[in-house]
Amino acid sequence: MEILLKLRPAMSLEDFMDKEKKSRKMGLVYFQVLEGSSGLITRVVSERTDKVWLLRMIKKGKLFIQETSTIAETS
Repeated sequence: MEILLKLRPAMSLEDFMDKEKKSRKMGLVYFQVLEGSSGLITRVVSERTDKVWLLRMIKKGKLFIQETSTIAETS
């Protein structure tokens, strides 16, 4: 099976926010570049997602989001 995703670099915290609710977009799937490699890992926005960490990683160009958002089920 092959899955192709169109990703774009995350540019600001707004990429991780629900504009209507003005809060984190819970369950938003995003991707992080692994340190020391070109690989990506999948991550999901949750209540534990650290805003300071997100900002730092955005500035380093390490986070990517899909052009069309995917929301994972959260409980």
